[in-house]
Parts: sequence; C-alpha cells; structure tokens
Amino acid sequence: MEEFINKWQTLIGSALGPFLAVILSAIGFWIKSIIEDKKERKEFLRRIEIGITRSLDDTFKTRIKLQYFVSRLRTLITDIRKITDSKHFSLETINYPTIRDIYKDVDLANFKVKSYYLHNMLLWADAGIKETNETVISLKNDFAELQRKNELHIILMRQNQTPNPAQQRAEYADNLESFANAIDEFITKFMKQGVEILTRIKIYNEHLRKKHGYWFLWKCEGTKFKYFRNKMEQKNFSRNLDSMERIDKIIQKEVEDAIKDAETRAAKLQQ
Repeated sequence: MEEFINKWQTLIGSALGPFLAVILSAIGFWIKSIIEDKKERKEFLRRIEIGITRSLDDTFKTRIKLQYFVSRLRTLITDIRKITDSKHFSLETINYPTIRDIYKDVDLANFKVKSYYLHNMLLWADAGIKETNETVISLKNDFAELQRKNELHIILMRQNQTPNPAQQRAEYADNLESFANAIDEFITKFMKQGVEILTRIKIYNEHLRKKHGYWFLWKCEGTKFKYFRNKMEQKNFSRNLDSMERIDKIIQKEVEDAIKDAETRAAKLQQ
C-alpha cells in the first residue's frame, strides 16, 4: 500500500511540476505584458505632449504670419484707393509670406492611450492640421492667381480705345479686400477652433501623465464600478458625443486659461 501511494505521489509530482511551470510562466508573461503596456502608453503620452506642443507653436506662428500679411494687404488697399491719377493702372502688390507646414506626428492617431476622448481629439487634430496646411498653400496659389488676373485685366483694358484705370484700380482693391477678409475669417473661425482642440488635447494629456492619471481617466471616462439607476443613464455617461462635451466642460477653465496665456505670449512676439 505504501509503495502504491509513493508511486502516485511520484506521478502527481511529475505531472504537477510542469503544470506549475506553465502556470508560473503564463503569470510571468501576463505581468510582463502589463508592464510593457504601461511603458508603451507612457511613451505614447509623452510623444503626444511633444507633438501637440510643436503643433500649437506652429499654429500660432502661422497665424501671426497670416495676420501680418493681412495688415500689409490692407495698407496696400488703402494706398491704391488713394491714387487719383486718371491714367494710373494699379499693379502694386506684396509678397505672400513663406509659411512652413504645421507639425503633425503622423503616428499620434494610432496610439493606444485607453482614452476615447483623447483618441477622438487626436483624430480631429490630425484632420484639422492637414486641412490648415492645405488651406495655407491654397491661399498662396489664390493670391498668385489674383495677381495674374489683374495683370491680364490691365492688358485687355489697355487694348480698349477708352481704357478706365480708375475702374481697374477699384476692382483690384475690392478683390484684394475680399481676399483679406477671407483670410481673416479663416483665422478667426477655423484656426481658432484648431487652437482650442489642440489645447484640449494638451490639457487632458497632462492630466493623464500625472501620478494619479488613471484615477482622473476613470472619473472622466470610466463606467465600471459606477452606479447607474437605469441603462439610459449609463448610455448617457458612456462613449458618445455627449460624453465628449461633458469632458470638455470638466477641463474648460484650464483650456481657457492656457489659451489666454498662449495669446499673451503670441502678442509679445508681434511687438
């Protein structure tokens, strides 16, 4: 009997050893993957901080250059309208500024940051930066086309037996003014919205990078362990546009203060 028990103990031991080794190996792999995921997420948040800061800086610099261009353009318009020489055709112009593309980290939208708010904001920022860069290039081409059409207009008018330089100057000034107004609208509406989105990303990302970032994330986005009286309350709290707006309100004061500080710094650069 004793020999039988010893055999079973040996058999169980020989089977249990590899089994425990597999279990411990799986646990070790699981713990390692958690640590690696944490490090990867930390690196993602760090890159977001760097990328968004660069994008914000470039956005303000682009805006400053466009604003300066518009101010020079309006001065040119005023000068053209002051001309009283009945024989003077207006070919006066200014140079469109050299503006580099706003920085965009092409990988940001693919980062797994475990935050639907941050992920959606990054997608919006990615699309917004792309559209802004394309618009700035388009404005440059449109301004060159405006100059070309004005030159052609003068050539055709001079071939007329009764040319009207005053009419040419007035139309040219009006076209320049319309162009300046379009840039102003682009700055005050589209670029303003872009600054707000980038700033929201920066503020929210800063919270996630802090020591209690996971706690902040759970308070803003988590649904587990939270009590809901009905399914509708949970749905209203969970991942949808209403939740995006709710989080916007949570960080709104910080966003407004950050934009105010950035505007102050930008104003100093223009002095």
